[in-house]
Amino acid sequence: MAALMTEYGRMFVEENPTNDQINEKILRDINYSKKQLESDFAHVKEWLKKQHHLPACRLKESDFFITSYLSGCKGSLETVKRKLDAYYTLRGKTEVYSNRNILDEEYRKGCDICKTAILPKYSENGECVHVSKLYSQEIYPSLAINNIKRTINGIEMGLRMQPYIRPCIVIIDLANYTPSHAALFSPAPYKDYLHLIQNVFPVRLRKIIVINIPTFMEIIINTFIKPFLTKKLRERFIVSSEGWEIVSKYVDKSLLPKDCGGDLRYTLKEVNDAANEYEIAYRDWWINELSEQTDESKRINTDYNHKEDDSYFGVQGTLKKLVID
Repeated sequence: MAALMTEYGRMFVEENPTNDQINEKILRDINYSKKQLESDFAHVKEWLKKQHHLPACRLKESDFFITSYLSGCKGSLETVKRKLDAYYTLRGKTEVYSNRNILDEEYRKGCDICKTAILPKYSENGECVHVSKLYSQEIYPSLAINNIKRTINGIEMGLRMQPYIRPCIVIIDLANYTPSHAALFSPAPYKDYLHLIQNVFPVRLRKIIVINIPTFMEIIINTFIKPFLTKKLRERFIVSSEGWEIVSKYVDKSLLPKDCGGDLRYTLKEVNDAANEYEIAYRDWWINELSEQTDESKRINTDYNHKEDDSYFGVQGTLKKLVID
């Protein structure tokens, strides 16, 4: 994924003039020296070369992708290898990874109805904010799965846009959800999505804030979402029938779009549209590299179960060489 400056990238550059200082703080907060990270980076690159069951695109990944995993996993090589293997292995084994053509008509329809994006301004502590808001009550069968795909694609892009994973606050506005949306709810893709968030991607979720929640959606969340969350995430999960006014208790207004009660110079729609442009610019990447799958006949350890088994399945050479500054 070659670097490409689009409007979305420009937003991040302009909104974060002290980016280098924030990056240094991220490493300090997880007690991870840059020298140690560089040593671990070389180790992971070498390890990837030896994982012949993984797709060829593993050797084309950007440096940011690997350092994102290292920082998101706080320097644990065992965790990095386990998550990277799971990241490639899950392709083709879940509905949320089906049809990665981002120009698909149904997918683009979802982009129009639901605005979702990582906002371009970071907090003083380096946190990022991801917002999702339904702008229309229009119903179509694949809306839910396309919204999940869009969130996953946003994470995919984020893993390659910055050198280190930032703590993230997720805000979901359910104001326009209706009982008809609830009738289309299917637990399976959401279970897969939560598995990806908790066990595959190197994300660091500080809070998940759901606002304007109607009673029928609260029932769905309590029944089908919360039981699949780790204890730590359940404690960070906030559900409220109130609107954007409650978000200001947890997120500085300077980070939020101006149409969501914030002081950011952009609306959520403007950020969403810029993120869509960025995504479309890499269309071939989604269809080709990001659609490559594993060749399980080449896996050294074949005991790996892609959803339930949490063992280190074929992770060789996990001893870490400690770098002393």
